[in-house]
Amino acid sequence: MSRRESIIVAVLLLVTLTAHALIWFHGAAANPYAVVLLVPIAAAMLLLPFRLAWLVVIVTMGGQLMQLIAPVLEHQPMTSHYHAMVYGQLFAAGLLGLTLHYLRLRLQRQELALHALHQRQARDEQLVAIGTAAAQFSHELGNPIQAIQLLLEQTQLEQPDNDDLQQLAKQTLRLQQLLNDWREVAEDVRSQRQRYFTPQQMLQQLRDAWQLIRPDITVRWHCKTGTGELLADRTLLPALLSLLQNAAQASDDASIDVHCETAGGQWHISMVNRTAAAQFVEQLGSRLVPSAQTGAGALLSSATIERFKGSVHWQATENQVITRISLPLQEHRGLMTDGVTPKWSGYY
Repeated sequence: MSRRESIIVAVLLLVTLTAHALIWFHGAAANPYAVVLLVPIAAAMLLLPFRLAWLVVIVTMGGQLMQLIAPVLEHQPMTSHYHAMVYGQLFAAGLLGLTLHYLRLRLQRQELALHALHQRQARDEQLVAIGTAAAQFSHELGNPIQAIQLLLEQTQLEQPDNDDLQQLAKQTLRLQQLLNDWREVAEDVRSQRQRYFTPQQMLQQLRDAWQLIRPDITVRWHCKTGTGELLADRTLLPALLSLLQNAAQASDDASIDVHCETAGGQWHISMVNRTAAAQFVEQLGSRLVPSAQTGAGALLSSATIERFKGSVHWQATENQVITRISLPLQEHRGLMTDGVTPKWSGYY
């Protein structure tokens, strides 16, 4: 209990007891000013935590109940009417307390909802800024890549047996393919093209991609097969891959455990990495955090998975961090929603 709360409780209890004492010697429940006892209840419910507010309510109702044995009762010509006035005051005090308690709970829930909405809006603004920068970067990147390819072609004509030029040409072609894949993914997102696929298919693509980009880090897969299908576009694979890479980079022993199963109409994935540094876990996925290994990737991946009605949660213990991913499963099976089959190869 803070100092401010202590002062408010003391003042309200003093006012309540003083009012009870004055009313006790001036007609008790028959005093028309007995309604003043409801004011400390309203003030307590608005200013104090619930446990302290109800303390004021109980003290007020106890004092009102004591009016049944007030000395003035002996001089009342209608005892039953006097008792009814006391019970009416008790009912009014209890009803006022319950009503203000309920309204305050509603206000607190609305404040939490507004706070969550504000955080989501701030995150969306960050995503828009990142997406705008990425689109501008990809547009600016196209011309240099084409220029490099033209120069390489001319140089290869002059030096057809140069192995270094051939390797450089392969890598440049790879950059061009990645850029084209990014444009196709952006078009899928813009046109909202999605497809159905099984968790086993996604898991296999995730494992294949991991072997290509990070063969140096060991991933122990503990996965169970199940029924149902996922509905998403091609951004889901890089989102899962980014979360897996973040977990692997944060691991102290260059290894990670991945558990996945289907239960309750959801596909659950848990990525467990052992680390002694578990800071920023509560902020991951909701805002950019000052970390060299996580932050923007976790933010984008979390937003992508939420776009498919899934969720991402992080849990930190003493020596490990668990990334929990849940995605809803569908009963439909087959093609994309628009009948077009997307290209999945090459995007990682």
